[in-house]
Amino acid sequence: MSVLPNSLALEEINRADPFLGSLLPYLASLELGEIYMVGGYLRDYFLGEVPEDVDFITSADPEAVAMEVASKWEGKGFSLNEQERTHRVVIDSEERRRTLDFSPIKGVSVEEDLSYRDFTINAMAVEVDRLAGENLRLPRDLIDKHYGWRDLSRGILRECSNESFLMDPVRLVRALRFRHLLGLEYEERTLNHMKKYAPLITKVPGERITVELMETLIFPETSRIFAELEETGLLQYVFPDLTDTVGLEQNAYHHLDVWSHTLLTLEELDRLLAGAGGEFPLYAERIAEWMQQNLQDLQPRSSFLRLAALYHDAGKSKTITRDVSGRIHFYSHQRHSQDAVEALTKRLRLSRRASDYLLNTVGKHMDIGLAAGERISERQIRKIIAKLGDELVDVVLLSTADRCATRGPLSTPEEMEGYVAVCNRLLEAYWHEKDLPPLIGGRDLMEELDLPEGPAIGEILKEVRVAQLEGALKSKDDALRFAEDIVRFGD
Repeated sequence: MSVLPNSLALEEINRADPFLGSLLPYLASLELGEIYMVGGYLRDYFLGEVPEDVDFITSADPEAVAMEVASKWEGKGFSLNEQERTHRVVIDSEERRRTLDFSPIKGVSVEEDLSYRDFTINAMAVEVDRLAGENLRLPRDLIDKHYGWRDLSRGILRECSNESFLMDPVRLVRALRFRHLLGLEYEERTLNHMKKYAPLITKVPGERITVELMETLIFPETSRIFAELEETGLLQYVFPDLTDTVGLEQNAYHHLDVWSHTLLTLEELDRLLAGAGGEFPLYAERIAEWMQQNLQDLQPRSSFLRLAALYHDAGKSKTITRDVSGRIHFYSHQRHSQDAVEALTKRLRLSRRASDYLLNTVGKHMDIGLAAGERISERQIRKIIAKLGDELVDVVLLSTADRCATRGPLSTPEEMEGYVAVCNRLLEAYWHEKDLPPLIGGRDLMEELDLPEGPAIGEILKEVRVAQLEGALKSKDDALRFAEDIVRFGD
């Protein structure tokens, strides 16, 4: 249970969130119509958080209100949904980006509008005029016909109505996120309805599932959320390629079935993402920075890496065989896992960049293990780096998490230590390459050696780069002489 505040005052809001503390009186001064603050901001504020996004509903023209706010704070205003007449204002400050959504009141009253919302904890509202003018007592002065305040204080996730999931099936996935993000328990009827209406998620456009899914993948402990997908029956509809991995037996290198191993891999990955200092102490800071890079719609690499971990063994159900001794094998399962990932990216309609990332990371997650040995040479290290490319860091993390989750009787601590040592060598060489500027570029070859523009330039530069990384070339002159020898040898 959560202890929530018993009052809501503009002065208190201003201390916690000066931007909103100045916005609310300004909205009240516009006198364009009734304006209500609703939904997630109130929920999170009551829990002691200050969200970046704020939702408003109004009896006025939402576009007019949004344009006034955008002008006042020098923000960008635009239509978010023409059919629903929702307008968004994005305001960038030195400290943070704020997103404000303005929508018309659905139905004849604010109470009817709240009835159309997903969960009771998101169906609370306060009138801006009243909040700007007086201190409100909670929960008495909230507009809260569905008792969201009570549910939030008791840690309960409850649908607003029996038709909540029927009105918008994407709420089935959203429920998982809210439950784990806020530490809530399902109300019994809500859980029963999730199981009953699980098949409806197949009717939701892929883009909308992606939004909910990626919002979930930002946070750690995703293994618990995905375990619940299977328990609620949603797994076969959201990730049908993974259904056959549940209970699928593995060989003696593993102590768990494929699905349970996948969930443990996610746990180990979250541990590495939280701080890679245990396995990779020299590179923990760079790994953290790397994983925060955006891949699609401001979503970081870490979110997509979690999705890759979920699918890294998806192909095992299609490749399981037994030899004459009865030992289980999954030959080429990474290629079949790639096929499953490709189907997923099409279903979710991911961007080309995100799709390529998932395909490469899943398809290459065995490459380090297959190439690594006790006496792996520096040339082999460079070959692995060249093969893994920009996904090297991601594959290192995924494959290490995979190894950490492999605890069968044939797995030994010595093998794990050796694997981590190889990964550290890969990271060292990879960032050495990243940090070491090339000695020459294509224009140098064209100007100094009078070479024509074309694919041959790129091939020569690769050879020069390899020689530089091996330490054979130290200067631009060295590189040009080496390139000239390549040209002469080719002739």
